[in-house]
Amino acid sequence: MSPALQGRFALITGAASGIGRATALMMAEKGVSGLALIDRDEDGLSSLAREIEHAGVTCIWKTVDVRDADAVREAFDAAVDRFGALHYVHNNVGIMTGFPPFPDTPLDLIDRVIAVNLRSVVLGTQFGFHAISKSGGGSILNTSSGAGKVPLPSDPIYAATKAGINNLSRSCVEHFKKHGVRINVICPGIVDTAILEQNHHPDYAPLRTVDAARKMNLEVLTPEKIAEHALELLTGQTITGELRSVHNPKLAKN
Repeated sequence: MSPALQGRFALITGAASGIGRATALMMAEKGVSGLALIDRDEDGLSSLAREIEHAGVTCIWKTVDVRDADAVREAFDAAVDRFGALHYVHNNVGIMTGFPPFPDTPLDLIDRVIAVNLRSVVLGTQFGFHAISKSGGGSILNTSSGAGKVPLPSDPIYAATKAGINNLSRSCVEHFKKHGVRINVICPGIVDTAILEQNHHPDYAPLRTVDAARKMNLEVLTPEKIAEHALELLTGQTITGELRSVHNPKLAKN
């Protein structure tokens, strides 16, 4: 059990799978008092909620398109109404652009990636700040990517949104600190989640991302590994303004 989680309540977006799911389960295991889960995947949310409730943690969930500002606001309000407070927010939702790659990407697809990856994090950071500051303090964690720090030629739009998350978060540090709200960013390398398949195409990218990583002798990270760092950044009472990279380790040589 973690003293930093007992009597505390958290909200996670993109919670139905991957990093969001792993973080939710780890918070439940460590003793968080309540979790609010947001995703578009109703079946995934329902399944995760059952696991969390089985662990004895109060859980609410809501299917939300994070591009809908009113729906996101309502989800945050529902969490505060149910729990009476909100202390931790993990803005974790994200998608790859897919194909055809930029600059041939259709404008509607570009708009979708920017709305899901960046605008939703702006909303989650805004709503999270107001809820947490009224609850006596806590923290926000925004999921970025290693692609937010270095170029990603295969998906410039995705990389741009992740760089935006980095600068949004770091720009908020000093003001948020005055109100008892910490804010950090996690920048994972290649993680074994469903998002990897969005970057695979038989013509444009014939090699799957997982295969490409292994070809470079890199170990693909697990969502649980990222969740360990996420929990440390969320609950670390002195950690704020950090852009934490979680690199893929090298595989052992045969």
